Amino acid sequence: MKIGDTWVSLNALQTFEAAARHEHMGRAAQELNVTQSAVSHQVRALERALGLHLFERRGRRIEVNAAGERLLQSIQNGFDGISSTALALSTDAYSGQVSVAVPVSLMVEWLTPKLAMFLSRFPQLSLRCTYSERSMSVLPADVDMAIVFSAHVFPGFQVTPFLQTAIFPVCAPELVHGSLSLEPEVLKRATLIHEDDGEIWAQWFASRGIAQFRPARDIYAGSHHDAVAFARHGAGFAMTDWFLGGEALRAGNLVQAFGPHELNHEGYYIVTRSNQPGDSPVQALKDWLLREADRPRGADQPPLMPRPVQG
Repeated sequence: MKIGDTWVSLNALQTFEAAARHEHMGRAAQELNVTQSAVSHQVRALERALGLHLFERRGRRIEVNAAGERLLQSIQNGFDGISSTALALSTDAYSGQVSVAVPVSLMVEWLTPKLAMFLSRFPQLSLRCTYSERSMSVLPADVDMAIVFSAHVFPGFQVTPFLQTAIFPVCAPELVHGSLSLEPEVLKRATLIHEDDGEIWAQWFASRGIAQFRPARDIYAGSHHDAVAFARHGAGFAMTDWFLGGEALRAGNLVQAFGPHELNHEGYYIVTRSNQPGDSPVQALKDWLLREADRPRGADQPPLMPRPVQG
């Protein structure tokens, strides 16, 4: 394609997109099934054609710079548009209904705002959404795909790692006076808000080397969404991650308490049937979800899980 007076190969743009998404030349080479030197050559050729650097190079590590982030977003939007148009040419294959089960908190806080974008690409496709349970171990007959939390055993199904979570305590801004240091005495006088029976808070205390104790009060919420809502309104301290609590944190309705320490926690997985056709609407939804998860992330968001497929 022509950029100004300069011709740039689509191969160079595709190679840059993979290298920038992974921020690693070797992983980009594996994905594209080429050598690492070929990836480096294509990236350098693109940089020469544009007359600017797209990465910050720190020894063997690379990081996308501001110019690279802008170009990456534009390329991915273009690729998504091409993919959507190509898929839309076969509207009969993408008509009907897809049924997906998702944990309530992930549905409310992360997925719902994005689904309109997916559905706009498939005007003949209907979507049926239900909530998945932690105890789910098989796909019900009327569910085509499920997103589940933690690596349950799904014999005979395809299980794909999706999102990795890292949890930390949050509270309303008014509970923090200046810098709230981690002192057991603070939480002994506070309210701890739970989305479970207390196990998540116990894991966080253990990760900080602090003996578990009873706070002034406990609140046991019905879901993660409810627990964070309690915290947002000043009821006490809850646990969240950047996928589920990110919007409230960025808006200033919640603050991360006790410093930047985060505890790597269980992640989310996509479950589909093993005999799912590669050109089905279920596969289209799965591929779109994985692309959304792989979009460029800010420094305030957690790493994603690797992509090996489990059977």
